[in-house]
Amino acid sequence: MYTHYGVTTLDTLIERINTKINNNNPNYDISYLKRLRDVLEDIKGKYGNILTIAATLPIKELSGDIRQGKIDERIPKYFEDMVKSITKSLKYYLISIEYYNGYPVLIVGEPDGLNFGGKMKTIANIYEVKSVDLTKSQSKGDEDLIKKILHIIREISGQLIIYQYLLKRTIEFNLIGKIERINLYGAIYPYSEDIGNLYGVKRIIRHNLNRIMRDAYKYNAYNFILKEEGTIYIDNKKIYYFKIGFRVNYNQKIVETHLKNPNELIKSLKLLDNRSL
Repeated sequence: MYTHYGVTTLDTLIERINTKINNNNPNYDISYLKRLRDVLEDIKGKYGNILTIAATLPIKELSGDIRQGKIDERIPKYFEDMVKSITKSLKYYLISIEYYNGYPVLIVGEPDGLNFGGKMKTIANIYEVKSVDLTKSQSKGDEDLIKKILHIIREISGQLIIYQYLLKRTIEFNLIGKIERINLYGAIYPYSEDIGNLYGVKRIIRHNLNRIMRDAYKYNAYNFILKEEGTIYIDNKKIYYFKIGFRVNYNQKIVETHLKNPNELIKSLKLLDNRSL
C-alpha cells in the first residue's frame, strides 16, 4: 500500500490480493482474501478504479517518522511474525469507503495481526507492533528516550483506533461475521546489539514508567507491562530486545480527525489533479 507514499488505485490493490491468493500466502486468510476480492470488484463496478489510501498514512502525517537512516527490515518483520505466531493471528485487509468532495475514496488498513476468539469467535483482537533500535538513545539523556517511546505509543494507538473503525466498516460489507467486542493491543520492541545498553534503556523506562503511563493516557493507551529480555540472531549477530506491551481504548475523535476528512491529506500529497477524481 505504499505506492506513491501510501496512495494507489483499486486496480493495484486487487492485483496485490490476487498475488497473495495465487501464492497461497500463509500470513493471510485466503478464503477471506477471495471474498474481499469479490467485494472490491463490486466496488470497482460501482465506482470505477477509485483512489486507494493506506490507513497508516494519516497517522504518519500526524506524528512524523522517527526512523532515521537505514534499518534492517528483517528485524521488524521478526517481531511482527513472532507476535502473529504467539497470538495465532493472521493479516487482514480492512476497508472503508470515505468521501472527498463527494468522490469515493477507499481506505485500506492492514494490522500486524488479527484474530477472533471466544466460543463463537465474536471477540476480535487487533495487534500492532513497532520495533526500534535505541542503541544511541541515551546520548541525549533520559528525556529524549521517554519522548521517543511516547511518540511510538501515539503512533501505535492511532493506528489501532483506525483499524477498529475499519473492522467495523468491513463487517458492513459482510466480509466478517458479527463481533461483540474488539480488543486493541500494542507492542514496542526496543533492541540493541549491546546488552548493557539495552539494560540501561530498560532501567530508564522502568524508573519513568508511571510518567509514561500518565502521558500515554492522552493517547488512549493503558495497562503497560515490561517483559524480560530475549535474543535473536541476524547474520550471526546477537540482537537483544525486550517488550513494552499495552492496550488501547477506542476514540472516535481520532477517526474523525484522520479518516473522515481525507481532503487535506490528499491535497498535501500534491500527487493528484482534483479534476481526475
